[in-house]
Amino acid sequence: MNKLKFIPIIFLSFLLVAQEEVVEEISIDEQRNNAINELINVIKANKGIYIDQDKKRVQKFLDRVEERNKLLNDAKVLLSNEKKRNAQLENKFESNEKTLADLEEKLQIKIGVLGELFGVTRQYAGELVAANENSVVFYEYPERQKILSEIAVVKVHNLLQLEDLWLAYFDEIGAGSNIKTFNAQITDTNGETFSGEVTRYGLFNIVYKDNYLKPVSALNSFQLLPRQPEGAYTKTLKKHAKSDEYTNVAVDPTRGFLLSLYLDKPSWFERISQGRLIGFIIILVGLIGLAFSIFKIIKLREHAAVIDSESSAINARMETIIADAQSKEAKENLIDEFIINYSKDIEWGNNWVKFFAAVAPLLGLLGTVIGMIETFQAITLFGTGDPKQMAGGISQALITTMLGLIVAAPLLGFYTYLSEKASTLVQILEEKASYILSKV
Repeated sequence: MNKLKFIPIIFLSFLLVAQEEVVEEISIDEQRNNAINELINVIKANKGIYIDQDKKRVQKFLDRVEERNKLLNDAKVLLSNEKKRNAQLENKFESNEKTLADLEEKLQIKIGVLGELFGVTRQYAGELVAANENSVVFYEYPERQKILSEIAVVKVHNLLQLEDLWLAYFDEIGAGSNIKTFNAQITDTNGETFSGEVTRYGLFNIVYKDNYLKPVSALNSFQLLPRQPEGAYTKTLKKHAKSDEYTNVAVDPTRGFLLSLYLDKPSWFERISQGRLIGFIIILVGLIGLAFSIFKIIKLREHAAVIDSESSAINARMETIIADAQSKEAKENLIDEFIINYSKDIEWGNNWVKFFAAVAPLLGLLGTVIGMIETFQAITLFGTGDPKQMAGGISQALITTMLGLIVAAPLLGFYTYLSEKASTLVQILEEKASYILSKV
């Protein structure tokens, strides 16, 4: 009985294994064919839906054909009307051109010799407009620019316009012969505007306190110059403001052109910077040499105070040195040895000053060579058409040479003074030694 129970179980296992083998036997081609067949069935099922939608869309388009035909006819009518209008405007334009030419010819005949007058009027009005834009008097005559601009473009001027131009030139002449103080808007170098009392010197310059200003009509204010001239010029402004009598005042006769050029003038630091690294090294050498020279002068004065004193410790030392010597020759040898040793202390450092004085122009020559090399490199790359490309190298060459000479000259003077002073002290020391030997 137990053996019969296992028979159904074995049979079921055999069926499951057989089914798995059947599933595994389906090929890839068969699977692809099944997928294609499914897709075809879906397309057939949806075909009717797409056909209905296309029919509705076509019918909707056909229903609106009449509406579009109407729009097309309206557009054709509008185009025809515009063509007719265009032809009418062209005919009218040609007619107006002929009429305008006739009127201009009649105008020239009526103007006659006054045409030259009107031409000169336009010319002078245009010149005054251009001058008024950067003039120091633009703030006092705010309406002048508009009036003159209109006069400069009008072909035929009336009497009022001629009088306006006449009065404008009279105002210009009058403003050029007086000094006037008034309140105006001032713009500082940071762009902030404030109100202040300015003084106008003719048509040349306008100042605020002791600072020169630049007229800027676009801002309707006067702008402080970023860099003011030397104190010798600004002091004249301050002196004139405080004086009740006639005084000299520094003005720019070119009406601001020289002051604008002054803005491009480099300062001393900027000039030294043009020498680049070599320039700063020369300055450093000069400062070291100057400090050492001052130190050496102080030391020589200390030595001089010791040697020149009557009750000098130098005399006592020399007397102590020769006290144990028996012969005169031995005493002289001891004194000479003392003078040589003491002279070393006095003359120490003089050659260093001489070294600094000699190395400064050599560094300047080095900077000159480097600057000329850069100049020739610029010529090789850019040619000689643009001088600005060569200016940097030439500037370095000249600045370093100048700095080397400036540093060397005073250092050479210090060296001469120190050498003479040291020689004088040594000579005094020798005279004292001779005196001490003569007493023995």
